[in-house]
Amino acid sequence: MNAVLNKPSIRLLLVDDDQFDRMACKRALAQNRDCDFEILEAETANQGLELARSQPVDCILLDYHLPDLSGVEFLSELAEDSGDLPMPVVMLTGSDNAMIAVDALKLGARDYVVKGSDGDALQWLPAVVIRALREQQTIQDRVEAVEQLREAEAKYRTLVEQIPAITYIASLDDPGQLLYVSPQIQQLGFPEEYWLADSEGLLKRVHDEDRQNVIEAYSATYEQHSPLHCEYRLIKYNGQVRWFLNEANVVRDEARGALCLQGLLVDITSEKETAQELYYYRRRLEELVAQRTEQLEKQSAILESANARMDNELCERKRAEAALRKSEARFRLLLESVGEGIVGIDTEGRCTFVNPSALMMLGYEQDELLDQDTCAAIHVGHADGSPASAEQCSIYEAFRARAPQRSTEIFRRKDGRFFNVECSAHPMQLDNKVVGAVLLFREIQEPN
Repeated sequence: MNAVLNKPSIRLLLVDDDQFDRMACKRALAQNRDCDFEILEAETANQGLELARSQPVDCILLDYHLPDLSGVEFLSELAEDSGDLPMPVVMLTGSDNAMIAVDALKLGARDYVVKGSDGDALQWLPAVVIRALREQQTIQDRVEAVEQLREAEAKYRTLVEQIPAITYIASLDDPGQLLYVSPQIQQLGFPEEYWLADSEGLLKRVHDEDRQNVIEAYSATYEQHSPLHCEYRLIKYNGQVRWFLNEANVVRDEARGALCLQGLLVDITSEKETAQELYYYRRRLEELVAQRTEQLEKQSAILESANARMDNELCERKRAEAALRKSEARFRLLLESVGEGIVGIDTEGRCTFVNPSALMMLGYEQDELLDQDTCAAIHVGHADGSPASAEQCSIYEAFRARAPQRSTEIFRRKDGRFFNVECSAHPMQLDNKVVGAVLLFREIQEPN
């Protein structure tokens, strides 16, 4: 459906073997002032099917009685593999064909109009067509929205199933009932279906000593829609006990209010065990403090000395970092000030650095070369302008030989002009691995 001068244009396919009925339909459509109707005509079902498949059509007006196929057979031929019709269809039936129209509606027809002998019923034809198109648009919008929702759900599901924590969604209508739980729940030894099967959800594996506190925490969240934060023990299939931190929030919608409870279960058993160990050592330390105050004073003095050394080390590190930054600035200034062109490239030949001298000789801006294929952009390779292969390129030879390569090359400026350069490629190595190369070049001035 296209809009021309704010007046919609609707392209219709009228399939009817009766010339007078077609004329009556066109008269009825022409009386509508809100839309322009462009009408394609077909006298047989096969002609209509051919036009529907080869021409852009917004809606089909279909007579039931056709010389080669019935309207129902037409709909079956037109339907896609999914069973849906590619465009809305409005049936044209006689006054005694109401049941036929119902059968057509079951096969996907959007509506029907009765062709009365006086033609009065056709006055509603434009409105029926417009309504059918609106319904079709609504269905398409809904399908697109559902598809977008599925894509978002798939992305969300992939994300939550990769994190180490257990993700869950619980109902607010049935306290405790889980609507979703991520596969990480299987670390407790039970499949996901076990937790989703009844309304107890996580509660059925909560340790007896923690159960009442958990119920009270859940009750406060369900009654007040406040965030949930609690720690408790869950019992695995083999009887082993694991500590979990449960944090959840109520998900709300502006139109429907609170929808569900969405939360994370994080295994904090190690932290709990560490806390218990810390508690034991704290008690032990208190005993040692009471018994050996003098020794602790000596240890305190040692600690103060260690802290002083640490402070000195930190100060030295800060000074070293400042010197490194200053040295880096000087080094960059040096690279940008030299007259030779300097280009840094990675192992795939992409430009990672280019100094002003190189940009001036090549005629490029910095953003035009960075992250581009250096050889493809500037390296001609041969006098006839053909590019050098990777085996012939001195830059790639620096990678293969792991040693500097010097040569005379032909470079290409941005404007397409060629110029000769003296070039050297030096491989950059890190931990005995080639990570790139530095290309230095200068233009060879032609003798006068």
